[in-house]
Amino acid sequence: MAYDLEKYRVKREKVLGVRKRGLSFGSAAALVAAVILIGLGGLALPRVVDYLANKNLDDAIYKLADTGAWSAEVVKEAAALPGVRTALADNHDTRLVVTFDRLVTTTAKLDSFFTRQGVQAELLNTMDHRHRMTILKKEGQFETP
Repeated sequence: MAYDLEKYRVKREKVLGVRKRGLSFGSAAALVAAVILIGLGGLALPRVVDYLANKNLDDAIYKLADTGAWSAEVVKEAAALPGVRTALADNHDTRLVVTFDRLVTTTAKLDSFFTRQGVQAELLNTMDHRHRMTILKKEGQFETP
């Protein structure tokens, strides 16, 4: 009959004075891994949520054909269109930037809206919203006060 280590483990620990104190290595390693994962998740989660919220957005930049200023009524009505998140005129009211969800609306629908309003608008550019925000952030860094 072989000697069973587990059977007499408690007696050996009492005789040798061995006591379990603190966390075991496995528990400590699991705790450190959990802290690292939660920390990395806290750093990455806001960026992931922002990406998912803005992944289908495009920006269309329009200019009036007669080089006039955009009326506030047209800008407000453009912002109320389905699929349009924002419609903003620039500082001099010469350009209109329409941020829209490309799954819901297209630039053709925006063009037909301007035609119905009797506004002759020219599409200057269409770009991804995240790309435009990156460009604006970089340009803001290089501005001098």
